Amino acid sequence: MALSLFVTRGNEKGQIYQVSEEGVLVGRSLKNGVCLTDLEASRRHCQITISNNSAQLIDLGSSNGTFLNGQPISSSGIKIGDHISVGQTVFVVLAEGESTPAAPKLGKRQSQSSTLTPDTDKGVDDDERFVAQLKSNLQFLYDASLATAKREIGPMMDDLLRLTFEWVSADRGCVLLRDSPRKPLRVQSMQYRDPTEAKQQFKISSSIAHHVDDNNIGVLSSDILKSAQLKNSESILASGISEVLCVPIRGRDFGLGLIYIDRLASSGSYEDSFNEDHLKLMHVIAHLAATAIENDEYYEALLDKERMLAVGETAEKLSHRIKNILQSINGGTHLVEVGLAENSVESIRQGWEIVKRNQDRMSNLVQDMFLANQDYVPARADTNINQLVSNLVDEHQVKARPLDVSIELKFNRDYPIANVDSNGISVALGYVIAEAVKNSRGVEGAVVRVALVTSLELVEIFVRSAEADIKEQDQGSQVSEILSATKEFFPGLELSAAQKILQGHDGGLDIRNEVSHEDYRIWFPSVATDRDQKNTIVSPPDAANTWRRE
Repeated sequence: MALSLFVTRGNEKGQIYQVSEEGVLVGRSLKNGVCLTDLEASRRHCQITISNNSAQLIDLGSSNGTFLNGQPISSSGIKIGDHISVGQTVFVVLAEGESTPAAPKLGKRQSQSSTLTPDTDKGVDDDERFVAQLKSNLQFLYDASLATAKREIGPMMDDLLRLTFEWVSADRGCVLLRDSPRKPLRVQSMQYRDPTEAKQQFKISSSIAHHVDDNNIGVLSSDILKSAQLKNSESILASGISEVLCVPIRGRDFGLGLIYIDRLASSGSYEDSFNEDHLKLMHVIAHLAATAIENDEYYEALLDKERMLAVGETAEKLSHRIKNILQSINGGTHLVEVGLAENSVESIRQGWEIVKRNQDRMSNLVQDMFLANQDYVPARADTNINQLVSNLVDEHQVKARPLDVSIELKFNRDYPIANVDSNGISVALGYVIAEAVKNSRGVEGAVVRVALVTSLELVEIFVRSAEADIKEQDQGSQVSEILSATKEFFPGLELSAAQKILQGHDGGLDIRNEVSHEDYRIWFPSVATDRDQKNTIVSPPDAANTWRRE
């Protein structure tokens, strides 16, 4: 009985592999009769054997398992038409000589033993071996570059080790990193081939670690007992390690750490042993890791700088506001003193109104400072959110008119009842609208747009400042504004207080700086009672839509 395997999905899609009476090995090793460039396949993934005119599919302890017709198997008989899944590769079992119009039939590839040495491996064409290895390496580098795109160092190193284990048949591995030039190395990530050993600790030879770290060179040994540098290390010999590969993670100014993998038992073959190709790609991985680590540190340094600038700016604004309030209080106090001296009730009344108004301003400022630095607990009650927002917009419309700014409100009438702290939501939304009005001053025909969208589960309020008209001839002068708009936004005291209020409602405030305007999104769950929502007015299909969906 002889079979063919037709690839319907995967990197080798369209190829046909012949399965002779001797059977065939399937996996990423170049010594297999079916050599895959699929990184989710193990080096020796599964085997097909033929005996007594019947075929058997056997999983060889692969990392991701072997599937027959969608079901995982350890050993199972196969027949014509069955589907075999290995990683991302899918085969269809065909009769020998059977072809498919979708794919040309390729030359026969003989099954080979995984213990063959390179000089006896004559069954695989050299060009085909080179192309397969090149595809595998490129795929690995692509996956490694995606892994280093992660912001968190821990998950990034975990992914790099996982990819390394898919490519190199190692038993154990770890990544060691340091925080600064004079800090010791610490374990950042560990990986084991056998998942039952995941909680066990293993020691890395200090001789290897210091040699790699101090000299900024990689160490490769496929046979510890024959290595002139390592065979005399008692700690290595006592650990039972047979093969070691260790490379430095080198930054621009100092060594950031190292990547270490080893094998406890010798593979018995040249190809499966650690070799120079493994060492080269490990150096590439270490370079990608170093670049990602330093990029992350550079980004964090920029954020720290921005935060310090924001703190300084906030302190300056607070000082300016407090100075203005105190000056106003002094002016009101002076009017009161003049009224008392002249026995003028009108002067006393005017002076007291100034003092009282600025006392309220100072009280609100102090409350905002406390609110921005402590948790907010809302006093919830079922509230008509449509009416609340409408009243607040009317109030700010009066304040914005002297600044030549108008406010436009759009809202749907679906589910207007929300269980919220009405005073808190009024304060938070008032701060956002005031910020949008302030940023709209000087724009011709300035209009601040407010849109309210309610549903049974969520309330969203969108605020957009007036959009400045950027003329084509002015685009060159807008470069600095475009760059500044890409920075992370650090809100002032009022918006920080608004954020705390909304977080107390299990919601939040999202801010996006555009070149011509600013967008603000307030959101929080409605959590209104069923009774109140049943009495809700449902808007007709042609109800006014919001500007954000235009």
